[in-house]
Amino acid sequence: MYVINDDVLNEIRDRADIVELIGEYVDLKRSGSNYMGLCPFHSEKTPSFSVSPSKSIFKCFGCGVGGDVITFIMKKENLNFPEAVEFLADKYNIRLSEYKDENKEALDKKNRLYEINREAAMHFLNNFKASQKAQLYLKNRMLSDKTIIRYGIGYSKDSWTDLYDYLTKLGYKEEELLELNLITKSKRGNYIDRFRDRVMFPIINKHDKVIGFGARGFGDAKPKYLNSSETSIFHKGRNLFNMNIISRESTRERIILVEGYMDVISLYNSGINYSVASLGTSLTEDQAGIIKNMAKDIYICYDSDNAGINATSRAIDIFLSKSVKPKIIELEGGLDPDDFIKKYGMEGFENKIKSAISYIEFKIKKLKENFNLNESEGLSNFTIESAKILSSIKNPIERDIFVKDFSKKYNISYNAIENYINFLNRNKIKSSKKEKFKVKKNTNVVKSTKTKAQEELLSYSLLDKDIYTYIKNKIEVFYFSNAMTRAVFEEIPRMFENEMEVSDFLNLLEKNMLIDSNFKENILEIIKEIHVNNRIVDDLIKTLERNYLKREKDKILGNIEKFQVEEDKNLLLQALKDLKDINLKLSELKEEGNYE
Repeated sequence: MYVINDDVLNEIRDRADIVELIGEYVDLKRSGSNYMGLCPFHSEKTPSFSVSPSKSIFKCFGCGVGGDVITFIMKKENLNFPEAVEFLADKYNIRLSEYKDENKEALDKKNRLYEINREAAMHFLNNFKASQKAQLYLKNRMLSDKTIIRYGIGYSKDSWTDLYDYLTKLGYKEEELLELNLITKSKRGNYIDRFRDRVMFPIINKHDKVIGFGARGFGDAKPKYLNSSETSIFHKGRNLFNMNIISRESTRERIILVEGYMDVISLYNSGINYSVASLGTSLTEDQAGIIKNMAKDIYICYDSDNAGINATSRAIDIFLSKSVKPKIIELEGGLDPDDFIKKYGMEGFENKIKSAISYIEFKIKKLKENFNLNESEGLSNFTIESAKILSSIKNPIERDIFVKDFSKKYNISYNAIENYINFLNRNKIKSSKKEKFKVKKNTNVVKSTKTKAQEELLSYSLLDKDIYTYIKNKIEVFYFSNAMTRAVFEEIPRMFENEMEVSDFLNLLEKNMLIDSNFKENILEIIKEIHVNNRIVDDLIKTLERNYLKREKDKILGNIEKFQVEEDKNLLLQALKDLKDINLKLSELKEEGNYE
């Protein structure tokens, strides 16, 4: 027999989306931050049955019945408490065998790990109170005492064994500290602290348990950020930084998703207390589901560099799979929210929230970068691809607004766009079948030489840390024009840091929807065939740089035509100068390698 304790109940409540679950029985309509419907437990004509996604509870104001997901299933399915627990555990693939009586030892161990993390957090906090260096660092970041206390920010001493000595004296075992990533083994075989001379940020789940830590180094410390790896109590893809604080607040109209914990803390320090961050990973479906239940309006505010823009695209698709239509807060100049607020102030950031664009506008704006709109062919292809995005809007009124806006902005006939969208929708099922056949038929077709060069260079980067470092120092990540190749390259440091096998690393990226299975299998095949050859690596680097410069040259040529028509002399002169610089760089690159 399994034990029905807080652990199993909390896991069920965490995994069950109360809106989706009750929505299987009741037709729910959003009403503010909650959902309303006709009560399934008594007859009524006016909806009085309310579901609160933020609190994960339901309440009928007519008959008075209320509770959580377990209570609902007990009443609706006429089950007793243990039966309702089994019903939900089965529905959400929770293995109750892990909570059997004989597994009490495992549960005790889990609670002990929480206890160790709590002790570590308190130790870091005490260190911070005695460290002028850490206090000055946060003062220079303009964090208030209130913010520092709210997030329990601490400090790990510049010592090899400070935390190790403290925790072992309390009676905790080395194996436990290793499991929690609090210590590691040195090359000499000694136990040393994993976090040294860093500002420490405890990561706390919605049940107020310390599950891990984020750490920020000073100055040029490498790595700049160091986070706890996944453990038996820390599942990054199922948690969010600041979730413990957000989940306690009953009413929220909006949530802002940012990249890192410093962004969350900076926003709170500036007066915005409704942001969360994923924990060193790309957004997962579980995280998107949690955010969906937190508020009505979801905003994405990632860094404005290339990596942030690509991460935003991936997050949009994950949110859409959860029926969430996020808005995008755009920050200029490669800035993150923290830096943006420091430069433009809170008023500037609030203006960015007000002017946030829809996910449709973001996708079309990103798509636009791939076409020269000064050429009829470029404009035509851009319109066709944009129509595909617009056709995904199910609500006809909403779609009509976007089509009209697009038509006006790019001077394209409204009827032409709408007719093409109708054509796409009529042939959607047929096109889908053809596409599947086409993919199967063309799996062995030789790839374009540009794609081949990118994938081969990526494969060399995965082979060895020194090769990766060499390549990273020679190229910029935006040299990769392929989104999946670029995404993998950006995540490689994580693979080496966690000493992962290439196959395990790629499986993780596929699970997080950064790559697809075809891409993964292709990279693994390339790795089997290649051998370390410095000359080939250098040739590939030159090929990538040359292809990037050619793409930039095409953009500049398009701008030159535009500026000539507009008679903008200043911009024209700058574009001509940029063209000269790129031509010079291209001439300096020797035409070597067999990839073009």
